[in-house]
Amino acid sequence: MAARMTAKMVRIACIVLALAATTAGDAFARPASSGWYAEGGLGAVTFLPKAYKSAAPGPAMNLRIGRDLLPWFSVGVTLAASSHEATVPAPPEGEWFQLYRGGGDVRLGGRIDRIALFIEGGAGLAMISSNVLGKVMITEPGENIALAFHAGGGLEYQLENRHYAFGLAADGFLIPQFDALKAIDSRLYLRYTY
Repeated sequence: MAARMTAKMVRIACIVLALAATTAGDAFARPASSGWYAEGGLGAVTFLPKAYKSAAPGPAMNLRIGRDLLPWFSVGVTLAASSHEATVPAPPEGEWFQLYRGGGDVRLGGRIDRIALFIEGGAGLAMISSNVLGKVMITEPGENIALAFHAGGGLEYQLENRHYAFGLAADGFLIPQFDALKAIDSRLYLRYTY
């Protein structure tokens, strides 16, 4: 009889502890906003082999506007610009070029309390501001617009205000028409969800 009473008391204690843990978790949960969002980021673009000898890493700016359709799925539009020194054989020397990219993308992710993890990818167009890389056969004469593809991922930290989050992300991109130009675009960004 005492063993049954002890077993019942242990079960009741476990149920009470489980309910208390569930209630405490809900009390401290930080619900993130979802819906329309905007992200602004600063970072760097670094070119991968073939192009890294001809184009130095450079600063980059990113803007992303989108909508969370589900808690784990969003669609958006992304714009990016970066500036690079051309390190091609002389002449010319000290030449710079800008690389502009824009397109659509999708993002899949999930949230673990304050941290969100995601993967993203998409396609669009890229434009190069100069033909300086034509000297090393990365671009052809008169070629300055091409298709671009990107994929990557990152993590995001939600602030106390559920509308704001800081994030860190990196995307690899490929521009097939520019001699299969490949690069990594890394960024630190601020996100605001309406």
